[in-house]
Amino acid sequence: MHIDSQRAQWLKPTSQETGVIIVSNANLPQYIIDTLNTEISDWEQVAYLVIKQSTQLEEEWLDAENRAFSAQKPSSCEANGLLSSIPKTCHLLDVEASHRAHLSWLGSVCGHKLHFFELEKLGEQAPSKASMDSQVEEILAATRHLVKNYLQDHFLSPS
Repeated sequence: MHIDSQRAQWLKPTSQETGVIIVSNANLPQYIIDTLNTEISDWEQVAYLVIKQSTQLEEEWLDAENRAFSAQKPSSCEANGLLSSIPKTCHLLDVEASHRAHLSWLGSVCGHKLHFFELEKLGEQAPSKASMDSQVEEILAATRHLVKNYLQDHFLSPS
C-alpha cells in the first residue's frame, strides 16, 4: 500500500520487483529530485520516496514506538504505514545533502537495511546543472550497485 501525505510522497511507487528504494528529503534541489525520478522511471527494481516533513514523521514514529512498548503491542504510525508492506530484503538508499543522516532512522522502522549517500556540498551559491548531473550519476551508480547485490542475493543460486 502506498500512502502519500503531507509528510511523504512516493514519486515512484514500489512494485513486486523492487529491491532498492531511494529515500530523500524534499529539501534536495528540485532538479536532482526530478532528474533522479526520470532516470529510474523504467527501472523496475527501484522506487523513490520523498520525505517532506522528516522531523514530524520521526517524532510520531518514536512516540508510537514508546506507546507500543508500554502496551506490549506493535506500533502504528505513518512511517510504519509507508514501509511495512515492503519486504525487509529491500535496501533503502538515504540520499542527503548534509553530513547528518536525518533519515537514517527509517531503517529501524521495519528493519530494512539502510545505506547512506551524502551529496557533495552544494555551497552557498546555486549549484550548476553540471555539478547536479554529476551527483545524480553518483547516486545512480550507488543504486546500480545495490540493485546488483539485491539481484545476486535473491535470484542467483549459490555455487
